[in-house]
Amino acid sequence: MFRPVPPATVWRKIPSRSIAIVVFILALVVSVMLLFTLEREKLLVEGLMQGGTLPTEVPLALWRSRRDVMLVAGLVFLVSAIAIGAIITFLYYDSARRTLEEVKGLARNILRSIPTGILTVNHSGVITAVNPAAEQILDRPSSDLLGHRYDIVFAEGDPVRLILDEAVKESRHVGPKDVFYERGDQSARIVRMNTTELSGDDDKPAGVLLQAHEVTEWLALERRVQAAEKLAALHTLSAGVAHELRNPLSAVDLNLHLLEEELKERGVLAGQDIRYLHILNAECRRLSAILDNFMKLTRSGSISLHEVDVKVLIDHVAALMKFEAEERKIRLEQSVEPGLPLVLGDATQITQVLVNIIVNAFHAMPNGGFCRIAAVKREADGRAWLEIAVKDDGVGIAKDQMPHLFEPFYTTKAGGTGLGLAIAYRIVQDHGGTIRISSTPGSGTSVVMQLPAARGRLREGGAAP
Repeated sequence: MFRPVPPATVWRKIPSRSIAIVVFILALVVSVMLLFTLEREKLLVEGLMQGGTLPTEVPLALWRSRRDVMLVAGLVFLVSAIAIGAIITFLYYDSARRTLEEVKGLARNILRSIPTGILTVNHSGVITAVNPAAEQILDRPSSDLLGHRYDIVFAEGDPVRLILDEAVKESRHVGPKDVFYERGDQSARIVRMNTTELSGDDDKPAGVLLQAHEVTEWLALERRVQAAEKLAALHTLSAGVAHELRNPLSAVDLNLHLLEEELKERGVLAGQDIRYLHILNAECRRLSAILDNFMKLTRSGSISLHEVDVKVLIDHVAALMKFEAEERKIRLEQSVEPGLPLVLGDATQITQVLVNIIVNAFHAMPNGGFCRIAAVKREADGRAWLEIAVKDDGVGIAKDQMPHLFEPFYTTKAGGTGLGLAIAYRIVQDHGGTIRISSTPGSGTSVVMQLPAARGRLREGGAAP
């Protein structure tokens, strides 16, 4: 992704004080040379003058000797100055180069550390940089990406290729866009991608920068928050509606029974009239059941906490649903991990959640199939959780329906009220747990419920945690 940081050189380790000392020593040597030459000339002149007159050639020779010494001293100074200047220039260059490499190293560390995937492409379509987050999100090693054209690395129809085609070939950058991206293990995730123009050192366009961030969990959390907000808003409305409708509905139901009895006593009740009255009674019971569901939605947090043995609970639910499973030609199996911890909660409400989920699974298999209930222990966030999963091989759920499953009154079944999963969500939330659904159309659905385990308590026969 970047050039490696070069090793430190010997020249870089030379301190400025050493340079000053070298200059001082050179000046001292040259000064000593000059003094020594002058002293020698003085002695020579005094020796010659003892014999009388000084020959005329002597001053000329002395002048030439001084000139040569001065020339040598000047050359020494010049060479020393050039050498010191070269050393200083090299040190400045090396310092600037080191600073540049440190900046590149900082950029490299930043790209390695940020959780957002970064991929850069030049104008020729060649991938020039990939950070580890992009490798993980795209499920591709950098060795398979760097130096290759993106339209060769990514197959036709790949979301990354489609987005880069718009940015590189059509110069149309994509804003934050959520796409389904499949890993090598065929697991689908939601990745938020966007592109922007990449500028070079001269501030001119140098390519395209693609950012990718996986938002699967974040969107799931957002949907859960939205569902909780809708449920909270519905609580107040449900309480008022249920209260206002309960009394007149009871009066209607009672008077229908009285009317039926009165008509029977008079002997004027025909067969068609009986059928009409039965329909009215059935609809009153259905309205009463809807009101009961309303009341369950309004009773947030009203649970009776006690230790629940999940294995016993699952055995009870399996026995309860056994006959319906046989009628629908569905093979119902259960798998409970030994030594499961107890759960602190309301057994009746947890049973209701399981029954609602299993009934939905049965409805998804109109021609029969397979349904499995499994319970295992999980460790997350420093605490123990008990996970109950219900899996079926039914028709599955369409992707566009997944975000609305926990919304009140949303249903995909004919005659459904759309309150079953909403109530299940409320009950699990009251227990401090979570519930999530994953599905593949045509392959089945998996509903996973997580409940916090009672601290330090195990089902009888289990080992201590």
